[in-house]
Amino acid sequence: MTLTAETALVRSVKHYLSQADHLLGILENEPETETLMAIRLAPDSFDTGFHLAVAIQFAGRALCLPAGADVPEIEEPYSIASVRALHTAVAKSISDLPTLEWTARVRHVAGEASLDQSTTDYIARFALPNMLFHLTLAYAGLRHAGVTLGKADFDGLHEY
Repeated sequence: MTLTAETALVRSVKHYLSQADHLLGILENEPETETLMAIRLAPDSFDTGFHLAVAIQFAGRALCLPAGADVPEIEEPYSIASVRALHTAVAKSISDLPTLEWTARVRHVAGEASLDQSTTDYIARFALPNMLFHLTLAYAGLRHAGVTLGKADFDGLHEY
């Protein structure tokens, strides 16, 4: 099987959604879960739990939006249970999608910018980088709080 750029993008989104699930599982097994979710790397930043929820939602945005499917939303106020429910909803939404239309245009908003991108450009340059940004900040928040994590917990590829 030849791995196309499009297939690689979909696989990457699904892989990092799985890594978000891994971090969520670690967080759920910590004794101070809600305290850890509230960790902020800077006073004006989002907290760790919110970053994890946004990373999960970006997996949905990455693949559902180009397919014209609804993107599961983050429930507020959020908790570990609602972030877990979001992950379950996003994973189900992604697994139920038809084949993406790679020539379609994705019209969306990024902050205050209105963007119009090809599906490939949207996933490669917007959705996946944003997913990784928020996943990285969730990982960093947990590490900052003293949770024992390594690179393998982030990327799922390394072994030490």
